[in-house]
Amino acid sequence: MLNLRVPVQVKIILTEDTKAQITGEINQAIQGIQRELDQIDFQSRKALQDAEKNGPQAVNAVQARINQEVGMRMERREQMMQQLVQIQQSPIGSEIPGGQIDTNVEVRVGDVWEDVIHGTEIVLRDGMVVEIRRAGDHA
Repeated sequence: MLNLRVPVQVKIILTEDTKAQITGEINQAIQGIQRELDQIDFQSRKALQDAEKNGPQAVNAVQARINQEVGMRMERREQMMQQLVQIQQSPIGSEIPGGQIDTNVEVRVGDVWEDVIHGTEIVLRDGMVVEIRRAGDHA
């Protein structure tokens, strides 16, 4: 026998409450990214003014860094907006991915490896565990 840490998928059954909660969390994240973009815009003006004193290469380097930072946040914001649309379009009662956790499992000679590695899902409804699914269970 051997103990291993394996990932367990968490699924969420979408209810009106969870849909509202997830939508609110995504909207807050989008607003946070927008605040970061506003802050970058504000700080970039000062950084570009300072860089102008050191010549065009410094300005180009600062502008490249600003563009990189803005690009990363714009990409994150776009991903969040896509998640928001996906949640809004998902019907009540559907299962959506809720992340992943790790757990310890015992592995014995003769165990089916796929069942050990990919064998468990936890299903939540309104924050409560309503089902634990294991590979090989035929209930």
